[in-house]
Amino acid sequence: MPNSPTSQWHYDEELGAWIRNTIHQMGRRCHNWDYSGLGAYLITLTQKNRRIPLLGQLAGTCAADAHIALTELGQRIEAHLLRIPEFSPGLEVLGYQLMPEHLHFVLRAFRRLAKPLGIALRGFKGGCSKIYWEAPGLAGDCAPALPSAGPLFSPGYVDNILFDDTAVANALAYLRANPRRLWEKRVHPECFTLLRDLPVRLRLGSEVTAHFSAIGNQHLLEAPTRLQVQCSRSHFAYQRTFDGTLLKDAPPAMCTPDFQEKLAGLLGTAAHGAVLVSPCISHGEKEIVRQACQAGYKVIVLANKGFSTLGKPGGRLFDQCAKGNLLMLAPAAWPYLPEEKPITRMDACILNRLAQAIADQYAVEIRYRGIVPAQIDEETRLAVKAE
Repeated sequence: MPNSPTSQWHYDEELGAWIRNTIHQMGRRCHNWDYSGLGAYLITLTQKNRRIPLLGQLAGTCAADAHIALTELGQRIEAHLLRIPEFSPGLEVLGYQLMPEHLHFVLRAFRRLAKPLGIALRGFKGGCSKIYWEAPGLAGDCAPALPSAGPLFSPGYVDNILFDDTAVANALAYLRANPRRLWEKRVHPECFTLLRDLPVRLRLGSEVTAHFSAIGNQHLLEAPTRLQVQCSRSHFAYQRTFDGTLLKDAPPAMCTPDFQEKLAGLLGTAAHGAVLVSPCISHGEKEIVRQACQAGYKVIVLANKGFSTLGKPGGRLFDQCAKGNLLMLAPAAWPYLPEEKPITRMDACILNRLAQAIADQYAVEIRYRGIVPAQIDEETRLAVKAE
């Protein structure tokens, strides 16, 4: 536990551990980024009370035509959003999506701003609250349940910096897909419900009850054939610097015939109903799982951190989850963190060991160089709070 009095850690009695209170922090920022300079951002604002949908209601007859029918308040917030360039010259709204109780939009600063982005967003949020205060009845039947004295949106905002045109295009696609994703979540709530404690019987030296945080179809653990996906760096030719240093984080320059054979074998077996199991650590493991998801095959993915309360799979994994083809597991003792969690050597060993235990008779033999197997089993049992 950090000693700093300003740290956001607290003791969780249920988990029996110190964890950071960082779930969906609306004040998250990139501290070394110039928010007055050129750039594009995906911005998220949430209502102060998310239990009451003031901005609109999900409508449509199926996922394909799902959309948000805006309340009159939602329509006025939409009109106010489109006026941001008037109030903040240098900003333009590239796209937006109002949801029943939150708002996503993409902003681009096409020239240097006179004041940082946060000032413009503070003014926009203040204007939204003023619209709500002046006419609380605009939200329809929901309005009496929420006093109008407070601000409409929660303090702060979440910004995702979009570093290139591809990131902007992906963000806009994400906005367009939001109503469909909400439809899928409501039609298949069981697929997106976060389980804080999913008990699973595994053999980790001896047979134990392991505990996981989980999202997705837990019945995949009962599949008769569960294949472990494990690929080492030896399957690839990696890029190197001029002095020969390996660029571990760069995409590989090429893959070997052995990898192509492994890919074909795993996908072929998955096509006949086998479930693939992987922590998706190496490039090869990520590629195999990516292609399996693209083909609609069943996958169990192990994560190196827990899941947020409102978290859900992104991209193609969302569709896999809605179809019941995905289960995401994280060791119960590993808390959620909003930022990327660098994976350590022991983390990788634990996740690979769990993949072995879940695959059981179809596990891959792994040489854990420099670490005694008994130590890995002990660390793994601690991670999953084994009983």
